[in-house]
Amino acid sequence: MEEKHIHIVSFDIPYPADYGGVIDVFYKMKALAELGVKIHLHCFQYGRKPSFLLERICHKVFYYPRKKIYRGMVSQVPYIVGSRINPELLERLSADAYPVLFEGLHTCAYLDHPLLQQKQKAVRMHNVEWQYYKGLLDHSSDPFKSIYYAVESKRLLRFESVLVHANIIFAISKTETEYLKNRFPQTQLLFPFHGHRSIESKAGKGHFMLYHGNLSVPENEEAVMWLMENLETDEVFPLIVAGKKPGQKLSAFAASKKGVKILDNPASEEMNRLIEEAHIHILPTFQSTGVKLKLIKSLFSGRFVLVNKMMTAGTGLEKLCHVFENRESLNRMAFQLRDKEFGKQEIENRKTGLQDFDDIQGARHIIAALYN
Repeated sequence: MEEKHIHIVSFDIPYPADYGGVIDVFYKMKALAELGVKIHLHCFQYGRKPSFLLERICHKVFYYPRKKIYRGMVSQVPYIVGSRINPELLERLSADAYPVLFEGLHTCAYLDHPLLQQKQKAVRMHNVEWQYYKGLLDHSSDPFKSIYYAVESKRLLRFESVLVHANIIFAISKTETEYLKNRFPQTQLLFPFHGHRSIESKAGKGHFMLYHGNLSVPENEEAVMWLMENLETDEVFPLIVAGKKPGQKLSAFAASKKGVKILDNPASEEMNRLIEEAHIHILPTFQSTGVKLKLIKSLFSGRFVLVNKMMTAGTGLEKLCHVFENRESLNRMAFQLRDKEFGKQEIENRKTGLQDFDDIQGARHIIAALYN
């Protein structure tokens, strides 16, 4: 059988797989490699170190520095794209006939380049990026960041038209598939990759509620602030907020709340233990873009999951969650669930309801789309 090779252009070094976008990239590569695909990984470096594990998974790995300054606000090209322009990348992508998978609009600077015209090209859309930046703008209180978000959102909306040059677009949620398919008929739904191969949720009861995520992300900080302001907590059944780099504002507010504890930068083993042992995962969001991987992880590894509608938008996973509408229903559901046993039926429901979120199935989908 002829070997299958693929170029994957990643916006960041995808290991450690410790935040949404790189989790999808890393476990996608792992599943493709497991099916025998030879991966030529190209990744941009800004703060994360090269990884020997990537060398083991991939056929070749190339690193490129991400530019810190890219003609600032005067450029028509979005900063997240322009800062990843690198002639060496183009040279390597054009040196053979292998297909290319661009991870996110961030990496699409060369999608329409004449040297790649004859190649099979796919783009994995992690978000509708202009909508994501519009959401950041809507929830920003920093005037300088607000200007950046506003300008970047407009530039990304204009730049999105480059996707017409992709043979295939892999959208990450049902909502975004519908939006993209209206503009680009070559769009297909491909749910996120996550690394779980089976349901690991434990039957029984836990003794605390959990919110987990990257706490330095404004979207997550806002969700936690809202949660602490509206959720009724006590020391018998506390809320634990665990994640990377909580800000001073968040930590100070948590210190003033009874029954709330912040866990700053827990190790991955500790985070996995918390996810398995929590009785209720409470995961509100005020951004409905993409698919939140904290939701996927909670359903594969945790007990009860309590969310608002935006958290499950475009996923079809609301049937596996308890969905609250407002402060009143949040507290009513949390109180009802705290004394309820998490049992075998919930686990069976997840085995059925999460069948579309299978990494190997997703990798086969990519292979069929790119090589047939």
